[in-house]
Amino acid sequence: MNKFKATNGIRTILLNNKKIKGLVGDNIFPLIAKEGTVGDFIIYQRDSYEKEYTKMGICEEKCNVHIDIVSDDYDRSQELACLVNETLEGEFNNPKIVVKLLDSTEDFSDGKYIQVLLFSIE
Repeated sequence: MNKFKATNGIRTILLNNKKIKGLVGDNIFPLIAKEGTVGDFIIYQRDSYEKEYTKMGICEEKCNVHIDIVSDDYDRSQELACLVNETLEGEFNNPKIVVKLLDSTEDFSDGKYIQVLLFSIE
């Protein structure tokens, strides 16, 4: 899979999880939530994209993806962060990627609790 499109695969994987879909519906957006979005939502963004080269050409491609879980309720933001981590971490065949959690932090802005997860996609 082209790592420029890895975020599309991540969104599909998240939407296929019934628990996540039950909590956020289709509110999983690239870069920014749609204006007027109500309730909890998830934002994803590719943070970096790297290629490693040998004399034979490209030997590895990977990218990092930030996933922000936004909620009015702190406990629900943590619940969603756990679900997202459990859903994404591991190996997938469709799309063919390996996902690893690299870092996590949390924030508060505009009356919303935000769980920030950084994943490596190989």
